[in-house]
This record gives sequence, structure tokens and C-alpha cells, in this order.
Amino acid sequence: MRVMTARPVSSATPILFTPGPVRIPRIVAEHLADPPCNYHRQEAFRAMFAETEADLKALMGIRDPSAYFATRLTSTGTGANEACLLALEGLGRGAVLRNGFFGARAADQAAQNGIDCAVLDFPDDRPIDPDDLAAALDKHSDLRWVFYVSHETRVGMTNPMVEIGRVCKHRDLAIAADIISSAYAYPLDIEEAQVDLAVASSAKALLAAPGIGIVFVRRQTLPALRKVARPRGYYLDLVAEHDKQVAESQPRFAQPVALHAAVRAACTHLAAIGMDRHMGRIQDQAEEIRLHLETLDVPALLDARYRSGVAVNYRLPGSIRYGAFAAKMLDHGYYLLYGIPGDDTHFQVSTIGDLQAEHVQGLKAALTQVLAS
Repeated sequence: MRVMTARPVSSATPILFTPGPVRIPRIVAEHLADPPCNYHRQEAFRAMFAETEADLKALMGIRDPSAYFATRLTSTGTGANEACLLALEGLGRGAVLRNGFFGARAADQAAQNGIDCAVLDFPDDRPIDPDDLAAALDKHSDLRWVFYVSHETRVGMTNPMVEIGRVCKHRDLAIAADIISSAYAYPLDIEEAQVDLAVASSAKALLAAPGIGIVFVRRQTLPALRKVARPRGYYLDLVAEHDKQVAESQPRFAQPVALHAAVRAACTHLAAIGMDRHMGRIQDQAEEIRLHLETLDVPALLDARYRSGVAVNYRLPGSIRYGAFAAKMLDHGYYLLYGIPGDDTHFQVSTIGDLQAEHVQGLKAALTQVLAS
């Protein structure tokens, strides 16, 4: 019999400067390897699940914890988005707002599921303008809900959630928002934005491991969703999953305990650091890298008024293209993602992972060697 032995993580493991998955803190890795409980029907799991639910809302800055419930699905954020679209379908015709790659993905998800919705297009180089949104919605008097992306990560742009919320609620529309790359990265107010369903992910600025989609479900919205629920799928039934978790502090199905333990550890980590410090570090490191690239004559692409600091795209100089650039950076021990898919003339830097000052200094040195040569 072959005996399998544990293999230590190589010191050559690349440092991720990506918008997700991200570099995780040691406490998260430890909880993945050795969860505090080992079965999803144990009392210990239920206690952990309830504690995490409270922390997910507190770290998001939700002022009234009774207003939302953090429903968790074993899926990526994309899967949780699909669960929301399926839950909204029963309300009637909806609209997906598209001003970038992830808005387009949501529109594709709706189309492939046969969900009746309009796709409202807006420029992809600037945030959605509330007046333009109002005019677009007024052309569709039959709408009952809106789905949009708060942070278009492939270009690093933030959409105005509060203003979008006002426009939509003035028309009595339910609102679902993909906050996957913005949650826990910079301050969000889903209460003031009047979001009914807000989707986050364990793989992003929460600093946990990939695999858990988090839907902040507004409690006052549940009766309307429950009344019209007609699930065409079984696993991604958001209303049923919410009801089970609220009642019993456990999921409907055998979700991986290690992934939930990682989320618990990430919440503990962020609570110890403090969210202001966590978010400030993300922005400070992003700006330090931007200024360094400026000295190398490598410009940030998006208009400065619209950049989030969560993910920033840069134009590659000369004849170098993303594939060759990424390979050279990997040789130095750093992994950087492309910006807009299909465009190999630029790259992206994100600092939302668990990154220390020495990681930033190392990245800057590597960028100098690769781009100034």
C-alpha cells in the first residue's frame, strides 16, 4: 500500500495580487485543515454557523441585524447570483443592468435559465448614471425587479448603490445586487441602498476560502418571494435554504464543514484587525503600487474618478503582452490577473488579499525588473 504523506506548502507558491481567490490568513488555513467540528448536523456546527451569521452582518456594517439574514450556499458567488435570479423570477419580469463583464454574465445566466427579463445596457467605462437608469426603467413599465453588479471588477469600477436603490424603489422594484468584489473591501450600506438580496463570496475580501456564496436576504422581502416561489431547481432554492438556516442554524444539504470553518476564522481575523484598518490597508497598498507603476510610465486605465482601488487595470508598455508578462511575474513569485478578458494589452492588480508590506515591496521590485527591462 502506498503511504501518502503531507506535502508542505512550497516557499515558491506565488503571492496572489488577484481579486479572488485571494491570499488567505494563516488562521483560515488552519481552520481549513483542522475544523473545530467535523459534521454539519452537530451542535458545534450549529453554534459556529450562528456565530458566523452574526459576524458576517456586523463586519458588513449592517446596522439592524434583524433586517437581514446571511444565507449561505455551497457555491461560488456566481452560483449565489443564479439562486437570486431564480428566486426573483416568480415576481414577474425583471431587468439586468449591464455595464461590464459581470453584468453581462448575469444577463447570460438569466437567458440560459429562460428567465423573463430585459437587459438594460450602459457604458462600460463609467458608473451607471441614475438619471439614465430612470429613463431606461421608465421604458419598461412591466418590470418587477432589478439585478445589478455593484463593482465591475474586470475594469475596477464602482456603481452607485444608494442612488440606484432610490431610482428602483421609487418604481417599487425589488433589488438584487452582486456585491461579490465590493463586500468587505470598502464601505457598503446595503440598508440605505435598499437591497433586497445582496450576494457576497467567501473567496474575496472576506479572506476565506472559495466555495461559499453568501446572500444577505432582507427579511421584509421574504413573504413576497415565498408567496410566488416556484423553484425550477432544487439545490439553488434560495427561499428554502434561507428558511432551513433561519430555523435550524444548519444548511439543507451536507455542505463542507471545512469551508464554513474557514469563513468562521476569516470573521474572527477581520474582527481582530478592525474593518477600517482592513479596508484602509487595501486602498493604501493599491495606491502605493499605482504610484510605483506611474514612475515606470505604466498608467492606470480607468478614469481616476471611477476607480475603486479594489482592482486597478494598467496598460502594458511596448510590445509585451499579458501572457509573456504574467509568465515573467510568475518567475518572480507573483501572480497577476488580466483585466478585460480577451484584451492582452493590460493587466490588473488587486490588493484585497491578506497582503503584507513585504509582499508589496517584492511586487514593486518585480514590476520594475519586468517592465523597465
